[in-house]
Amino acid sequence: MDQSDLNLLQTVPSYHLQAVMRVRHIPLSPLVLGNNLNLTANTSSSASASPLATSAVAEEIGQYLFESQGIEQILQELGSAQWLILAELVACGGRANSRDLALYFSLSGQLHAPKRADTSADQRPFQSGSLLLPPQYPPAHPHGPFEEALRHLLALGLVFWGKQTNFAGREYSSGTHDGVLIVPQAVRTTVHAYQQQQASETKVHEKSEQIPESFWRAQRLLYLYWSLVASRNEGLALVNNGLLGRTALRLIIEQLAEKEQQKSSFDTDPIRSEIHLPRFLFIRQLLMQLGLLYERQGTLYAASAPAESFFALSINERVRRCYQLYAETTFWNELGFLPDVIVRPGPEPLEPAHNEVLNNRQQVLERILSEQTNEKVNIAAFIARTKLYYPYLLFPRHYGARAERYSSASNPYGWDFRLRRGWLTHREGWHMVEGSFIRAIVTGPLQWLGLVDCEQEDGLQVFTFSPDALWIMGHDQLVGPEIPWGRLIVQPNFELVVLAPVSEALLVRLDRFAERISLEHVAQYRLTKASVTRAIQHGLSADSIQQILTEAAGDEIPQNIHYSVGEWERQARRVELWPQMTLLEVADPALLDELLADEETRKLFGRRLSERQVEIPLAQRTAVQQLFWRRNYLPAQTDVAERSDSDARREPQWRLHVDGLLEPLYPVLDLYLVAEVGQFTTRDEATGWPLVSAHSVQQALEQGKSLEQMQHFLQSYCEAGIPGSLMIRLKLWGRGYAEQSQIRVERAPLLHLSAEILQDLQADNELNELLGSQVETTGRLVHVAEQNLERVLDLLRERGFLL
Repeated sequence: MDQSDLNLLQTVPSYHLQAVMRVRHIPLSPLVLGNNLNLTANTSSSASASPLATSAVAEEIGQYLFESQGIEQILQELGSAQWLILAELVACGGRANSRDLALYFSLSGQLHAPKRADTSADQRPFQSGSLLLPPQYPPAHPHGPFEEALRHLLALGLVFWGKQTNFAGREYSSGTHDGVLIVPQAVRTTVHAYQQQQASETKVHEKSEQIPESFWRAQRLLYLYWSLVASRNEGLALVNNGLLGRTALRLIIEQLAEKEQQKSSFDTDPIRSEIHLPRFLFIRQLLMQLGLLYERQGTLYAASAPAESFFALSINERVRRCYQLYAETTFWNELGFLPDVIVRPGPEPLEPAHNEVLNNRQQVLERILSEQTNEKVNIAAFIARTKLYYPYLLFPRHYGARAERYSSASNPYGWDFRLRRGWLTHREGWHMVEGSFIRAIVTGPLQWLGLVDCEQEDGLQVFTFSPDALWIMGHDQLVGPEIPWGRLIVQPNFELVVLAPVSEALLVRLDRFAERISLEHVAQYRLTKASVTRAIQHGLSADSIQQILTEAAGDEIPQNIHYSVGEWERQARRVELWPQMTLLEVADPALLDELLADEETRKLFGRRLSERQVEIPLAQRTAVQQLFWRRNYLPAQTDVAERSDSDARREPQWRLHVDGLLEPLYPVLDLYLVAEVGQFTTRDEATGWPLVSAHSVQQALEQGKSLEQMQHFLQSYCEAGIPGSLMIRLKLWGRGYAEQSQIRVERAPLLHLSAEILQDLQADNELNELLGSQVETTGRLVHVAEQNLERVLDLLRERGFLL
């Protein structure tokens, strides 16, 4: 016998054990009679009853009381109400509050038909403007169906009260107490075995042969939201807190209302924030988690390639991925959407959910999945039942007293939870906070994803599972039925019609080069010059557009469509400006033919412009470099602008000495820079470093490299630039001084005068005989002190000047 069962028996009053033994026809042994003399006394007051004195007596009674065959025989004789209560207690772990259990059976109507006229506000479907009220617990009546069934279970010894139950002078076996009911471990084990024997016919949920309509609606809304963002080249503006601005929000409301009656239900005047439209906020965050939308510099943009891959999946697979993202990530926080509960300070609009919220969300989803029914489920009854299984939902007991869990100091969130009309009490708080959390899961993401359908029936808010929802939520790989997607009809008047059922993957492709006219059961598009030109600007070509139309139509497209698309492309490409593109030029056209013929490497390149040139998208530049490295090529990089901004972003690689040696600054240098510096340097035999010499510079000039390029390279990639003395020699070697590299020393006195005066002096015969030749005006004259003249001449000869 389990030790917990033994401890439980020691807390039971002896008069109740006597009554149980009489009902179960258990004989009294001498040990029991000798240790419990008052066991045979006629004791009716629980206040004067004493518990068992020793564990030996309790163990002997337990051997008879918890014998499996005897328990199984009693289970077969139980009534339906008694069995329902016992089975529910066992299912929730063998421990639950009696009044919480009574509330669940009262709301579910399993013990008796519920009274429709007495439905409380908590059972009505939630609306944003309605006042949510906690349920009314049923009064404990001695002759009520729940209390009588519970009394019978207590009398049979299948259920016991917890030791903290206050009996208030009433008998132990009364079913009206407000306390914890405990099912012994031995009874639970026997009940589990008995249930397995009786479960010969289990409900098997067959896979639906058709896609549920709710799945279609949910996935169509995902596509419409993405398509709306994709149609805005400038994106949708976001405010500082990450929510959509009012202009973008109004656009979302106007464009995404699927029916006219839904449009009329949206009153955009009071809606000032995206937080007031939780469904659209959830859809946007889900699309961002899927990678179909992204935020950049305060603006929301759409991603085309991930969208085409996602919408190409089956409907069931898309729903499964969306559900897994919601169930396993923290992007959605239900605590920000609790009705009629004030949370202070509360979560920020886009604050990720607390890990405790994520864990409890998964627990609620497990409870929803355990329903395993195709019938309608009362949400209020489901909330009451969940409390039996998870009484500490959202608020773990180790954070503080249970009665204080709604204060900031006693919960993991650091928030205060209170009603709009006052503080939360212990019992009503669970249904207002934890219950609203459960309601937000069911009526929120699960309904938005199409997994459940919520409706109002006879004043009660109920939900039903969509076909295949249990398979998807159960993490089973569900292979949906093959859907014969509607084909595309290309009409000669440039109209495109997609027949039902419409594939979102095809719509994503058509959105790139056609204008959508309508989207209901069929989709209507129109090809225009503006739409095709826009597609070409975004990287499409006439061939790719025609290929998409041909594959979707399953036949050749009309000739006028074929010709017009090609002509529009030619007109659009008369003048093209391609930013952020790389041009690859090869010496051997055969190498380019080989790369473009290979399916693996073809995707790295863009258009082929000539037999030697091809475009490389900026995103594939690194991959192309690695491709050539693997083929033992070191492709040279040439910028169109010699002094591009990219040069400044590279670090210096050498330190240039006055003798022309380039000392490396790092053990491993940039391979491209090493290859370029080798074009105008030689290798120094003593150090192995590159050396700038007259011969290497002249050889580089003969090969077509200019002196300006060499100077710019050394200034950019040498620490501290080029020394002054080396700059002079470099220009002399590279003929940087043109024909005026010779210096003439003028030792005679010079006259500094204007050209007009010189002309008049030369006209004077007497002065003209005394004047010398005129100094050339192309040069410059500089004063040199007589004592420094010889030193200057020596240095000029050392630098390489001819005097």
